[in-house]
Amino acid sequence: MREAGVHVGVRAFAAAFAMASLAAATARAQGDEQSCRNGLFPTSEAKIGRAQVIGKGRLVLLDDAPGCPAQTAKCRANTTSVPAGAELLTGHRLGAYVCAFDPAKDNAGYVESARLKPLPVDASPPLKAWVGAWRQYDDKIELTAKGASLVVSGEAYWPSAHAANANEGDLSGTATPKGAVVVFADSSDPDACRATLRLVGDVLVAADNQNCGGMNVSFSGVYRRK
Repeated sequence: MREAGVHVGVRAFAAAFAMASLAAATARAQGDEQSCRNGLFPTSEAKIGRAQVIGKGRLVLLDDAPGCPAQTAKCRANTTSVPAGAELLTGHRLGAYVCAFDPAKDNAGYVESARLKPLPVDASPPLKAWVGAWRQYDDKIELTAKGASLVVSGEAYWPSAHAANANEGDLSGTATPKGAVVVFADSSDPDACRATLRLVGDVLVAADNQNCGGMNVSFSGVYRRK
């Protein structure tokens, strides 16, 4: 009888553990959906568009704290704003709001979707649109054409290129774009460096797997042509 009781207890524990795991996974999914932050934007957004700010007055980029986005003092605290006419990158929707990134100031936050006018994005840009030197602070990605493919050469640093004993990373390889996306991978090994570049208008959005350099080094970010 004691043995049967042990089995029942194990089954009950397993069921409770499964429920707890499901609840935790749900909470994480909800948290990911809620997030709209500078560092997360390039890696968390499955689809990135462009939009222009319309209407009168500046548009505030609202915080993503619990209870946000909303037009409250809490959600407007420690935030920035952009003027009418500014161009933003757009991500996921949350109610009447859209997660947006301001390439001019490297700021992200939720904005009212009614204040945005969608802009066209070339779904299959020509190879020459990719070519050039792209920068985000000290990090750089250089793309050159080779036949129908792109050759990448990149450098990234943490915390910066000018810091003593800075950690460094590099990106290299050749790949052919598929539409507005090109993926550079050292190998099929999931632990090898892998970076996905997306051309959205006149900016390059990069997202890597955190395996392209030393500790905390990442190419992920929004790059502008220099």
